[in-house]
Amino acid sequence: MTMRIEDKIISLAQSLGFDLVGFAKAELLHNEIQDIKTWVEKGFHGNMTWFEKSLPIRLKLENLGFQPKSVIVLGLIYLIEEGKDFIESSELKISQYALGKDYHKVLKNKAKPLLKWLCSLFPQNHFRQGVDSLPVSEKIYGKRAGIGWIGKNTNLISPKKGSYFFLSVILTDLELQESGEIADRCGTCKKCLEACPTGALFDEYKIDARKCISYLTIEERSEKLEVPFQDWIYGCDICQMVCPWNEKAIKWKRFSLVEEFQIKSQILEFKNKLHTLSEKEWIELQNQSAMERISYKQFIRNVKWVTKIKITNQQAHTPLVNHNDKESVSESLQ
Repeated sequence: MTMRIEDKIISLAQSLGFDLVGFAKAELLHNEIQDIKTWVEKGFHGNMTWFEKSLPIRLKLENLGFQPKSVIVLGLIYLIEEGKDFIESSELKISQYALGKDYHKVLKNKAKPLLKWLCSLFPQNHFRQGVDSLPVSEKIYGKRAGIGWIGKNTNLISPKKGSYFFLSVILTDLELQESGEIADRCGTCKKCLEACPTGALFDEYKIDARKCISYLTIEERSEKLEVPFQDWIYGCDICQMVCPWNEKAIKWKRFSLVEEFQIKSQILEFKNKLHTLSEKEWIELQNQSAMERISYKQFIRNVKWVTKIKITNQQAHTPLVNHNDKESVSESLQ
């Protein structure tokens, strides 16, 4: 019996180390397009002007040199066994995805043999890979490809792997059979919304990036921050750490086997001296990691801000700031 091309792709991708593989049609549904447009119209994307400028590609996959018909979605776990304890024991916290080497390069290198094989097998077709490099809705295609469902924290969640995984998509004009979606399993759980300290998750399945700690520590380029938050100086894992599906992933030991995703030696070395890190040490710390996205100036801004918030809270004898305390704490910081 002849093996389906989809099954061959899955087999090769898995042999290359990818944990999740699926296929989706290269189109967004009307309601998905409207949700994205509304999100932008309400300004929830903050200062990410590139998001608005790239809408023609994001919504219709236009101007790519070819018209994609299918999307191959690849997932690679980055959850590491030491990650949770390392972050919890860190006074200044870095999101788990940035503790290892730059995932962009890792995923691109892992997929090279797959792309080479596809191009040789289908020379008349086009194949273009993206790892956060193409303005496409990876999570929506991931949902359509059966990788997982989009949870109330707006992350893609796999019932067997949790949500600690990177996505890469391959756009192609080759017709592939869609994998089919899996059911939303968030149920009545609202742990992520309740845990978000800034109110960025203001409703189920909705996020205001302007209040998200990940956005504030990475994408926000202003010299001063205004939203009070503690501990996190690059990214934030709170809504993932409290998710029951990630607790299960840890219990089931769904850890990454990728050596590059283990904690970098420089991060281990500088863990307890991030408050006083020199620019030379910062360059050494961020080298070949996802943290290359921010400057030393942003890093220092983040460190000073979370330290100031922590001192203010200690002086006021109050617990960790939440979004309901924003106005009072902001006033005390003036």
